Amino acid sequence: MRVLLLILDAFDPVRLSPHLTPNLWSWANADGAATGTGEAVMAACTYPNHASFATGVPPSEHGIYVNHVIRDDQVVGAWEVGPSVPTLFDSYVAESLAVLGDHHLVGVMGARAAASHWPPNGDLPLDIELDPLGYPADSAVLARLVAGLAEAARLTIGYFGSIDTYSHLFGPESEEAREAYRRVDGRIAEIEAAISWDEIAVIVVSDHIQNTVEDRPGIDLRPVVGEGTILADEGSAILIGATLEPTELMSVDGVAGARSLDDGNTLAWCEPGRFFGPFDSPILRGVHGNVATRTQLAMVTGGHPKRHLAADVVNAGPVPATAWAGVIRSMLDQ
Repeated sequence: MRVLLLILDAFDPVRLSPHLTPNLWSWANADGAATGTGEAVMAACTYPNHASFATGVPPSEHGIYVNHVIRDDQVVGAWEVGPSVPTLFDSYVAESLAVLGDHHLVGVMGARAAASHWPPNGDLPLDIELDPLGYPADSAVLARLVAGLAEAARLTIGYFGSIDTYSHLFGPESEEAREAYRRVDGRIAEIEAAISWDEIAVIVVSDHIQNTVEDRPGIDLRPVVGEGTILADEGSAILIGATLEPTELMSVDGVAGARSLDDGNTLAWCEPGRFFGPFDSPILRGVHGNVATRTQLAMVTGGHPKRHLAADVVNAGPVPATAWAGVIRSMLDQ
């Protein structure tokens, strides 16, 4: 039995349709398939949710709340630290493959423990095409994913990031974003041709959706935070060492909510379409991180009978991002 976890960054479930995404639509309507929604951990950002996909635990346990963390009083990328608990790759060391179109996810998901992972050691290869934000282009990812699927690993995790990239640059409602959906859907047909349908269960998820950015200045928390450190990630921020209460933060224009974390720090999030940062105007046209972007795609398909173990979870939905690691283990270990 084999499992393919396919992650499509920023895929909005409402975009699943026979016209825009016909290949995924076919997967969603295959015998025994189930399609619904999932719910991202907060912050609704790429790295915290991928860490939860890989570990099955929330940020309070794996330690990645936004895309950066504090280590030794320094701000570092979450990929330099990785999750603080074991991952699926630790469970299936000799039987797993990771092909990730964001090189930082190698560290974030603990994929160096896999039998094989790409990009190697999480470093960008010099000879590949990059997307406009500097991540591996989907074409480069597809070639390595198709080749890797031929190795018949019991667990394969693949990631495509172009929908997120073009939604950031042009907005999630733009024609450029819709074209990214079409291109990603075209990859699905090539992936299907590379797998033995009856031998595999396929799980397709996204990590968050995006909001269209309002043409307003960013929300600058520095005047209220004082000496604390702000780890801002679009529509969410972690406040480290700040002495103010969450209720004080919510008095700031554009802040939708805030809560204290177990480590004594504070998580804050914006109203939809707003973003944190000392900027006079938006840098991106689409953002995520706030509560309104927590929706995830959740799809189970494939031909292996054990797919029902995952399909049942989707049908009971919405599926927490933390649930997938346990679902995958149940299929591979039963």
